[in-house]
Amino acid sequence: MKMSSCKQEYMIEVKWDLLDPEIISRQPTINIGVIGQAGCGKSTFIKAICERDQLERIATMNLAFANAKIYKCENDECPPPLCYKAYGSGKEDSPLCELVGFQNCRMKLLRHVSFVECPDDLNILMPMLITSVPSIQGVLLIIDANERFPQKQTSDFLAALKAVGLNHIIILQTKVDSIKESIAMDRLEAIKKFIKRRIVGEAPVLSVSAKCKYNIEDVCEYIVKNIPLPQHLVKRPCVSIFRSIDVSKPAPEIGETKGVVFCGSLRRGVLKVNQMIEIGPGIVDKDENGEIKCTPIYSKIVSLYSEQNELQYAVPAGGLIWIGTILDPTVTNADSLVGQVLGEVQFLPSLFCKIAVGVQMLEERIKLGRGEIVKLNIHSSSIVARVCQASGEGGIVRLKVKSPVCMMQERFAISRNVENQWRLIAIGYMRGGTTVDGEKIYPPHIRRLGWNL
Repeated sequence: MKMSSCKQEYMIEVKWDLLDPEIISRQPTINIGVIGQAGCGKSTFIKAICERDQLERIATMNLAFANAKIYKCENDECPPPLCYKAYGSGKEDSPLCELVGFQNCRMKLLRHVSFVECPDDLNILMPMLITSVPSIQGVLLIIDANERFPQKQTSDFLAALKAVGLNHIIILQTKVDSIKESIAMDRLEAIKKFIKRRIVGEAPVLSVSAKCKYNIEDVCEYIVKNIPLPQHLVKRPCVSIFRSIDVSKPAPEIGETKGVVFCGSLRRGVLKVNQMIEIGPGIVDKDENGEIKCTPIYSKIVSLYSEQNELQYAVPAGGLIWIGTILDPTVTNADSLVGQVLGEVQFLPSLFCKIAVGVQMLEERIKLGRGEIVKLNIHSSSIVARVCQASGEGGIVRLKVKSPVCMMQERFAISRNVENQWRLIAIGYMRGGTTVDGEKIYPPHIRRLGWNL
């Protein structure tokens, strides 16, 4: 394992080599979002490239995950793009090439990818992209060849990608096996002209058929060459909890409980088997004076998995990580810990009851007013907040959250209730706040605003 570290008093920074065979063999090293309108063939394409019948769905996030390994034949005479091949996550590291004439040649593992199927509803997609962009390195935009082009939803998707700064995009025209070749070619040219005039510029445009597995090799080649690996300079481990599962049998006998398995995304740091962990905010209650009281939850990691691959340690690369613990299952009734943060004991981010945020409004004429109720999408959780002070210097807004939030300096989505439906109106950037313990963590330029912090 290749890494360099620099230990300080309260943090350790590690830079991982995400092409290290020890890492890339066991877990994904890159996340790629898959977006497109309803019925365009997103799930069918992911199943074809990942060789899986079912995707791992996270209902609370409106997402589906599946992993794939991308290989290239080690024989330089093997013609591209046929020298590239994708298999499921459980495939061996050096399989034989399947191309006729090169069956005795071995293939080299180049990428271990987690494909994330995103929702087709823009009101759900945008908040998800805003909170997930640090962990999504590229996007596949799926366009149905059966539909006339362009469609409004396609333009909306491109605008959303521009708003969140996702530049590594591959356009896929799917279902080309179901229409005449001349029609497919005409629509492919229309897509290329549209894309060139719009936001994506030189994004590659490919025609594929998931059912016939046509041009899947081209997609693999473009992923390897066009979507760069993330550069992780990480600190203490931090996991956003998506799901919590009681793996014990119904009505177990004393001593037969197996604890809780958490499913989440490792945003930073390294988790190891037998490591002690803390979950925050934990159990949220009120004391006798009506003040919010948070009791952290502690446990021990007994297993780590990426799909069916067992891990001894997990790095902040890609895909879902399954974390087995010895936690009492009653603590997680009704998925009560979804949206919380799991990390190293005493090194979780601070718990805030009030936060100061820099606000980037998506439309200039829209403003946030004092006393207004908004919704914040932070990690995998949705939290209601009230505007305490607005229109501060540099667009700073101060919010009081309904329940304590465990967060770092990061960005999140802000939505407003319009006709009983939450509509995205702004992107928020964490700038400081007041913790549950009363500690005020604000930079000087916010203290100069004269607010009653």
